[in-house]
Amino acid sequence: MARRSDHTRAEIKAMAIAGGRDLIREAGFSGFSVRKVAASIGYTVGTLYNVFTNHDDIVLHIRAVTLDDLLAFMEKRLGGPGGPDPSESELEVLKALAACYIDFARQNYNCWSALFEYNLAPDTPLPGWYREKIDALFAFIEARLRPVIGDDTAKARQTARVLWAGIHGIAALTLSNKLSLIGVETVEDLTDSLIENYVAGLRRR
Repeated sequence: MARRSDHTRAEIKAMAIAGGRDLIREAGFSGFSVRKVAASIGYTVGTLYNVFTNHDDIVLHIRAVTLDDLLAFMEKRLGGPGGPDPSESELEVLKALAACYIDFARQNYNCWSALFEYNLAPDTPLPGWYREKIDALFAFIEARLRPVIGDDTAKARQTARVLWAGIHGIAALTLSNKLSLIGVETVEDLTDSLIENYVAGLRRR
């Protein structure tokens, strides 16, 4: 067991986040516990609660790494936050976004699913630093909706979340092997239909 003086608070925090992420990556969120995290880095549970505010704080810091990874994954494949390649059509851009999200979920299933498997205690607000990470992800989506929506910030914000909800649902069906239950053979069938019809509806409005 390491002594408390072996590492700084910042080092222990980073070690705990990495250790917790490794547990989730290997066994899913069901394999996660603060006690296992503490054991994996050679410190006590009490030490972790001296570094983090509470259990929620530990989980949020671990999930935040996945949010950062998702944004980096999208930026690498689809370009930076400034917007899509102007040579691509709006539909091509959004279809590529859907495929990118589903690919990330497939390649990082345990960490991706852990984003949605744990709920904060009732009436507990998300901390500002965590909300900023969520906002950064949606800003990436909103930038790719601008050619369809224009400069209406409120509409872009709402539309991005509605579109994400649809794509996320498709990802969940895909990765749980449930597509066959609703008579759909490929994930592209669903995402293409969702995007084409949604964008057509936006244009009519």
